[in-house]
Amino acid sequence: MVGKQEGKPLSFKAVEMMKPGDKDKADVGENRGLRVSCGATGVKSFFYRYTSPLAGKLAQVKIGNFPQTSLAAARLKPHEL
Repeated sequence: MVGKQEGKPLSFKAVEMMKPGDKDKADVGENRGLRVSCGATGVKSFFYRYTSPLAGKLAQVKIGNFPQTSLAAARLKPHEL
């Protein structure tokens, strides 16, 4: 097997329907690294995960909470970093 099989891109509906205890969801394609998690209180947060070029380790940056930060805005934010 050459690489991981990609799933479906994140959608507004998929993020909106997340409940506490659900597994994190990850975006695919050019938005790879964008993740959303739903905490125990039901707050949904967007994160960008990447490998740090300096340390060579996995790093994570919080982008914002849903719905205050839209999915479209969350997809643009990593390009600004």
